[in-house]
Amino acid sequence: MTDNSPTIEARGAIEALRAGVPNRAAIRLLGERDGTAVNSFLDSLGRCTQGLEHGRQSEGNIVWGGFGAGKSHLLGFMRELALQRNFVVSVVPVSKETPMFDPARLFAAAIRTAEVPGANDDVMTVALWQLKPGTEPFDRLEAWATEESRAGSLSAAFAALLWLIPHLAPEDHARIARFFGGGKLSATAVKSWLRDNGAAKLFDIKPTREAELTGQRLRFVPRLLSSAGIAGWCVLLDEAELIGRYSPLQRGRSYAELARWLGRDETDALPGITTVAAFTDDFVAAMFDLRRDEELIPERLEQKGLTRQAVVARRCMEELRRMRGVRLAAPDEEALRAAQGRIADLYDNAYQWRPSALAIGERRAGKSMRQYIKSWITEWDIERLYGERATIEAGPISTDYTESPELEQAPAPAEGDGE
Repeated sequence: MTDNSPTIEARGAIEALRAGVPNRAAIRLLGERDGTAVNSFLDSLGRCTQGLEHGRQSEGNIVWGGFGAGKSHLLGFMRELALQRNFVVSVVPVSKETPMFDPARLFAAAIRTAEVPGANDDVMTVALWQLKPGTEPFDRLEAWATEESRAGSLSAAFAALLWLIPHLAPEDHARIARFFGGGKLSATAVKSWLRDNGAAKLFDIKPTREAELTGQRLRFVPRLLSSAGIAGWCVLLDEAELIGRYSPLQRGRSYAELARWLGRDETDALPGITTVAAFTDDFVAAMFDLRRDEELIPERLEQKGLTRQAVVARRCMEELRRMRGVRLAAPDEEALRAAQGRIADLYDNAYQWRPSALAIGERRAGKSMRQYIKSWITEWDIERLYGERATIEAGPISTDYTESPELEQAPAPAEGDGE
């Protein structure tokens, strides 16, 4: 029997590139042309691991580029690098289901999409399975949770559940994993477990508001992962420019929340997490020059009594205004020819048909790498299938920043979400 896996992988990569959404195979086979971006990202991974030991969050990165410039490809390449370095990785496109202004839904999406190196299971299930009660990492986590709960900055449920792990059956571990990952677990259930194990008076278990639990989980989960032998948590936020389609108030909340994930909120740091956010490069002009967010948004937040969020949102907008981070420039002639050669090899592997050499095509300002790639593949398709040569025209696609109330509406909750 012939092993067709290389052909299947190559064909899947070509299909993804044809659709304009590179999959993992395409990312792995084509690599990344921006060495500066990669080096900066690797530095942030190192700072993330070291920062957890000292209670400091690693400053995240921002990727700028036009539509089709390769932002998703770069994030995918970063995902591969982080997984290789033993990081849990969550790729979270900002969307109606994962709005930037809602910490709970954003956290839930990051947990739901989290990939664990070398494991094919839910991240919290893997973390609890890898925890070793009685070891120094576990004892350190339990001591931290106990100290934080006594200080009033963490629900006592976290310390209680860690204490209970060695005493409970595997099916109860699954309920604990769901709670750590954002699910519901009643105070009554925790008290019952403690009572059954003779520890009813060890912990002061009280109901905690879900909004408070989200912030506490964001601080707890990276320490849990570290105690389970994982280097850190890398969150990759794609299509962050969708913030621009929210109403002014929710844009303000989004700027403040983005500042926290990127490590720009000094009063609410998330040690053990490093984040990359991808924006279209026209975001600053659209939101700050035309809509005057820098001037209007902090005032709107203050009017709602959100003074701290106003301060943090202003700090985030100042950062975005400078457009610091990685800028994906239009590819030059050398980069285009190298990319065309690699994709031609991939196309050959996929269809056992060697593409003819093509001209690079019209080079103009604003033409993206995605447009070049899709036009090459389409021309090869036509020649392979019909024996004809064709020239593909590609036009620019503008970013839509029209405010949309629909993007702020929460989806209906799924049945069975409660405890």
